[in-house]
Amino acid sequence: MEKLTIPETLQKNITYHSEVCDRHTYIKAGQEIVKPIQKMVIDGELVCPRCELEQGDRKLQAATQKEYDEYLKQKKYNTFYNRSILADNTILAATLENYHVEHQEERKNKQTVMESISRLKNGQVFNLILQGNQGAGKSHLAYAALRELNESGLDISCLFVNVESMMRLIKDSFNNKESRYSENYFVELMSEADYLALDDIGAETGAIGTDKIATDFVQRVLYAITTTRQDKTTLITTNLSSETLFRMYDKKLISRLFRNPKFVVFKETKDKRMNNIPF
Repeated sequence: MEKLTIPETLQKNITYHSEVCDRHTYIKAGQEIVKPIQKMVIDGELVCPRCELEQGDRKLQAATQKEYDEYLKQKKYNTFYNRSILADNTILAATLENYHVEHQEERKNKQTVMESISRLKNGQVFNLILQGNQGAGKSHLAYAALRELNESGLDISCLFVNVESMMRLIKDSFNNKESRYSENYFVELMSEADYLALDDIGAETGAIGTDKIATDFVQRVLYAITTTRQDKTTLITTNLSSETLFRMYDKKLISRLFRNPKFVVFKETKDKRMNNIPF
């Protein structure tokens, strides 16, 4: 019968008992093949020391797993603030509360975005397309929507990426071997995000008001990203009409971007950035 060694400082509270632990008595073909564990009386309680050790191990494993899960959740939460790529840092202050509405179209579109956020929190998957006049607040609303999702307490990751800024960083990495912003970096990062905003689609080609077509490089990057996001939600902002987008990009790419869409269109809202210009 196996006895576990007990430190002398603890022995005054512990005595051995004649009973053995059923759980740690191994019997095969009617014969014991492992010495049974003798129980102990510890502080007046009859216990199996091996069971106590195993229970302690399970508690430690559970605590370690919980700590690791919390680490992963915090890492996802920080993705939005640490890894988003912005063209204008003033958008960092964008919230739903400070998107001020002055006209019916703005009020309606803000309400649509708020309703979309509720649907996304409930697990629905669709793409939110914000299209229309520059300066109407499309990027503001997209960033604010992701902020709302990120702060919801859900175990998710959110990412806001200005497409033009991303393309410049990737091109810079071609000659800058110290840069982490490679094509593979962005494709992997944006593929993994649960909620992604592609900000200002079309501006990366310099094609606003022109007939330019997106380069093979741009299309390859965007196609790689959208291919992996068919079961995830993507928010898209653009100043361009659907006609222009279909002319600039491969139809398969636009079809992926517009998969299961909810449109938020600005036709009448003026450029908010021009409000304070006195001439």
